[in-house]
Amino acid sequence: MAPDPYGIRPVAPHAGTSRIGPLPEASAAALDCLQTGLALLADHHHGPGTHLRLGVRPGFRTRPTALLPTVEATTADRLAEARRRLGLRVGRRHSARAAAPPPAGPGPYYTVADAYHLPWVPYHRQRHMEHSFLVEYGAGRATVLDAYHNDTPWGSARPGAWTVALPHLTELLAEAGAELFVLDPAPLDPAGAAADAPPEPAAVHHYVGAYRDHPDRPTAFEHLNLEVWLQVRAWRLHALNTGAPVAGEHAERWQRLSERIYLASRRVTRGKGEPPGLFDEFAALLLSAPAGAGGPVRAAGDRSGAQDGRAGLAVREALTTVLRLPPGDLPDGRPLSGIPGFNSFRMVDILEHIESALGIEVPAGELTADSLRDAGTLRALVLRHLTARAGAAGGRP
Repeated sequence: MAPDPYGIRPVAPHAGTSRIGPLPEASAAALDCLQTGLALLADHHHGPGTHLRLGVRPGFRTRPTALLPTVEATTADRLAEARRRLGLRVGRRHSARAAAPPPAGPGPYYTVADAYHLPWVPYHRQRHMEHSFLVEYGAGRATVLDAYHNDTPWGSARPGAWTVALPHLTELLAEAGAELFVLDPAPLDPAGAAADAPPEPAAVHHYVGAYRDHPDRPTAFEHLNLEVWLQVRAWRLHALNTGAPVAGEHAERWQRLSERIYLASRRVTRGKGEPPGLFDEFAALLLSAPAGAGGPVRAAGDRSGAQDGRAGLAVREALTTVLRLPPGDLPDGRPLSGIPGFNSFRMVDILEHIESALGIEVPAGELTADSLRDAGTLRALVLRHLTARAGAAGGRP
């Protein structure tokens, strides 16, 4: 990314430039580009891990577009979801326009803009699409926080932070047609939010048929890439939220289909034939979502549940990051010694990752073969120290 003409400077993410902490890498890789900004704010206002409340069992709701139906959520959909599930409600709204002054107050602002005009993402000058990030205003400069994690044909997007001179940011946001929202914290629903209803077969076949029968095959596959990618992300997030192996396995099936769809898209663009069976598999995955994958969103105010959730998230994130596992491939109950790449050096890395994330220190005397046998025993060890620290702090997380 070239720093000019907007004077954008990358800075170490969240290193003194913002009060808002980062997301776990596995979570960033399971959220879509409108959810990432909401996830940052949810964890900021309600505590680490709150963003996982977005990971309810994926449902199936489509909306029409000029070309094909889509399951892609709009900004309005995501803001409504943030109110129901994340305890975030819209307080003020500011539309960026040419020559308009910056909004009143430092923020943070949940900002949605056209990625085509954003120099820090690989979609810059490549593709028009809505993209979210946070903006915090300061003296003469503003900080942009973007937690998006994805690989694209034009390069990789990774979470980061950038500073921009205020006049340049004003110009950039106006060019990108940005909308800025102040999202105020609201009480979290103690019961969580209900998952969407499972799909009706007739609705699925109508939706899949629109892609299978569309006369412009390159266009159909271009849009299909996004549809399948959204399912991959939704099931990854559900797997992170519930820890259910069946949800992770379903996410991996979607990922394999996504790879086949992308290859087919490249072939069709070059005038070659379509591989058989893709649309049958697409429909089958939508209709075979595992019924047992669901689980209640963690209740707000349930201290023991919240601590267990934090311990589980830290363990899953450490195993995923250090052992380079797919987000859904979490070895709960499986001996760590049986995972390729695991050894005593990786165990040290896993422990350091967990201790750093949670601000705890596990005494060496408790690091036994029994306590480090698998993800479950490791989570129990971490939870004991996390609970003890919370008790010493008067119950605060």
